Amino acid sequence: MKKFKAGVQNLAVTIVRRELLLAVVVAAFLVVGGGFLGHQNNGIVPLDPVGLAHYQGEPHNHLDFLANWDAADYIAISQHGYLDAGLANFFPLYPLLIRAVNLALTSPLDSALVVAWAGLIGAIYFYLKIIKLLFRVTANQEALRGTLLFLLFPTGVFLFAPYTEGLLGLLALGAIYYAFRKNYLLTALFSLFATATHITGVFVLILVGLIMLEEGAKLTKMAFTVAVGSLGLVTYMVYLQVRFHSALAFIAAQEGHGWLDHKYAHLITELSLINSVIMVLLVAAAIYWWPQRKSFSIYSLLFLAIPVVGGQLGGFNRYALMAFPVQWMLYERFRKNSLGYALVMAATTVLWAHYLFQYAGGYIGG
Repeated sequence: MKKFKAGVQNLAVTIVRRELLLAVVVAAFLVVGGGFLGHQNNGIVPLDPVGLAHYQGEPHNHLDFLANWDAADYIAISQHGYLDAGLANFFPLYPLLIRAVNLALTSPLDSALVVAWAGLIGAIYFYLKIIKLLFRVTANQEALRGTLLFLLFPTGVFLFAPYTEGLLGLLALGAIYYAFRKNYLLTALFSLFATATHITGVFVLILVGLIMLEEGAKLTKMAFTVAVGSLGLVTYMVYLQVRFHSALAFIAAQEGHGWLDHKYAHLITELSLINSVIMVLLVAAAIYWWPQRKSFSIYSLLFLAIPVVGGQLGGFNRYALMAFPVQWMLYERFRKNSLGYALVMAATTVLWAHYLFQYAGGYIGG
């Protein structure tokens, strides 16, 4: 019995000390815990009756409740390609990876989840590394406290759903981390894949360019990184030009979903408490980081451009999950204030659970 206890303790120490192993354990806990809670909630609360809200392709897959709204579109693109220009707002890297994994797995949904979960593990890994780098933290236990503000962000459910967020988190955080480490080749490659994953990958490219500027990188290296990083978007635009005769088809597709109509009255009618809180936090982060890192301030303000340019708030809360300076601000502000940190975590966890239940039931998709 003593040897068994000693073995368990040694395993626990190993997990805590090794960032990648810790990332795997935390991701598994989040997926299993979130999946269980969502499934249990669906057994009590009736599902959204709107057919478009749910993935219909695999009715006997017990994980189909994780694939709602955009998830079904990503899976459909992975199976059939871009059948019309109306799907062009869904960027290609995630569907391509689903298709690749689907060569080994029989289930498209399982393939989509594997890609998302692998991205989640990578995102946690790089988040731990960045917390340690930015705040001079040495212990992974402390770095995990900062990472929880990301994982339990209100819309954190999308990190393990078959959406782009898990993959984009990996690529964005990888690009940021290597920009700080001055490994500009890897920064460029991670940025390239980020811009092929989601339109907000462009925000990441802007951020790493600004970080390089702050870190005193040579202009030639900045130009190289930005040029290579933009190739994900540029390549997709070339494809859209060939396929639909419009390199900007992804913008036109957004218009089909109600974006870019500039009816700003929608912003008032759609403005919820969580929308308001996130907007306030983005402004607060911009002000907070300006004296220290203007790159973080500008990056935070870019997310406010989403509702301003789009004319609506659909997806805004989900996109803001990648506004890392907000989470870093909260961590720095409350890391040494146990009560403050506990209150922030309690609030975000309650909102996280709310979004989890709403998403699993098919009531929200962003």
